Amino acid sequence: MSNRFARSIKISKMKKVNEKLSNQNLDAQFNAEFPEFAIETLGITKEENAAFEEFVSNMNVGGTVKSQSFVTGEVVQKVKDGVYIDFGTKCDGFCPTEEAGGLNVGDTATFWVLEHAEYEKAAKLSHLKYLGWKQLDELKESGEVVTARAFFVAKDKRTQRIAGLRIVFEQGLLKGIRGFLPFRETQDRHNIESLLNQSLEVVVIKADPHRGPFGDLVVSNTKASMAYTRSLVAQLEAGVIVEGKVKKILNLEDGEKAVLVELCEGLTGIMYSRDITTVPGKSITDVVKVGEVRNFEVKRVDAKEGKVWLATNRLDKYVFQKQLAKDQTYTGKVVRSYEYGVFVNIGSDINGLLHISDLKKAGCDGDKAIKIGEIVTVKVKSVDEYCQRIALQLLERK
Repeated sequence: MSNRFARSIKISKMKKVNEKLSNQNLDAQFNAEFPEFAIETLGITKEENAAFEEFVSNMNVGGTVKSQSFVTGEVVQKVKDGVYIDFGTKCDGFCPTEEAGGLNVGDTATFWVLEHAEYEKAAKLSHLKYLGWKQLDELKESGEVVTARAFFVAKDKRTQRIAGLRIVFEQGLLKGIRGFLPFRETQDRHNIESLLNQSLEVVVIKADPHRGPFGDLVVSNTKASMAYTRSLVAQLEAGVIVEGKVKKILNLEDGEKAVLVELCEGLTGIMYSRDITTVPGKSITDVVKVGEVRNFEVKRVDAKEGKVWLATNRLDKYVFQKQLAKDQTYTGKVVRSYEYGVFVNIGSDINGLLHISDLKKAGCDGDKAIKIGEIVTVKVKSVDEYCQRIALQLLERK
């Protein structure tokens, strides 16, 4: 290595060392003269100092304002197209009439910055958008359902898979604010493009007005549907009679059956086989028909989960008892046997007694005695409503 080259490297290193020492001396001198600004003197952490620096960087000190930020100012001039706002910087802001919400000279208000100021051009502001973002923040906390319109299907640029829907609000203070409905938060995912230009009920799950070109707003259609269902369930209570339409009969894993009942649009109840009216000799599919519209009793509700359990057995038993009369005939199933006779379920969990004396007259004793599980045709001999007793007469054995 030549002496000249070695000398140049040495000089370069010395310059860097001197520059570093100079900066350290300046920092030390500054901290000595202005100790109130020294981190060590104030006793603040590096994290606190970083947060303070971020706060200072967002202050509008003699400069302009950032897009999508909030600023507060006073209306200083009103013209045909809008109002001019003084918010303490070297440039005024301009709020168009349609975004001003009726502000007048002398009014102080907060605005959302639509466009930052440029050379000889005032920042474009909106008072209504500020109020809209404040309302969105409240909606996020409350979970209230609102309506928006889907106007664009967003796709992943690389895979071209559907990412979700772009939505825009069209009413009230939210009018004109845009947001995003992710694919996973869309209730109908089979044909998402059919939702374009449709009004959708949504719940706000994220609202940050200070990010992105239009703010960062994310909504959910599935959560809105769930919130609506919960509001409907909250109006019900056990014992209430409701009308519904049988939508589907389910075969459960344990062999039990269940019935899905549409009570109204957006609310479906479920009824298990143990809560369905029994008819001797008939299966549940014989008793319950898909498409049938009838009354159901609300057995239990869970408003938090948005679930409703239904039943028909108690309701039908009451109706059945009112219709019982002498000489009516029924086909029933023998369910219990005693020394004094057998009980026959004639429907809706109502049992009548075939007395042993009537059985003997019909020749049903000894080897020909009626057994549990047999299907028989009987006639009502008498009904004692006070004691809830029903006497039967045997007509035929199946």
